[in-house]
Amino acid sequence: MLNPLNFRASLLRCARLMSDEINIILLPHQLNYSLWQVLYVIQLKQGCTSIDIAEYLNVSKPSIAKRIHALMQLEVLDQVDTEDKRQKKLILSIKGQQLFATCSQKLDLFEQQLLLPLDQAAQNSTLSTLHQLMQHLQEMKGGQS
Repeated sequence: MLNPLNFRASLLRCARLMSDEINIILLPHQLNYSLWQVLYVIQLKQGCTSIDIAEYLNVSKPSIAKRIHALMQLEVLDQVDTEDKRQKKLILSIKGQQLFATCSQKLDLFEQQLLLPLDQAAQNSTLSTLHQLMQHLQEMKGGQS
């Protein structure tokens, strides 16, 4: 039987090593992994509110507000009005779209290099396992209310 401590430690260490490498890739673009996550969600959703981002990333709204402020200073986000005047929809500016495309290419290349030692079956199995774990964690979180 798999030792849960070894699994947890390995999973967390892998995530840390990967985020460290991503930070190195993003640094020349004045980004880090946490800022990249915000850009990613905005691109994925083709625009969204800060509340949407906080919920998607499962982080606090003040944490997202800090990230959005940093991205606004880089001029990579634009705000547009929504039906709810209290909320602004965030979209990538032209500069943000270009930055996203550039960084996506670099991160895709990193991911391809990372997966090189794994054959397609191993990649598929790993991805399936990660999706199952995330789904189970979401279900467990939902049941805690």
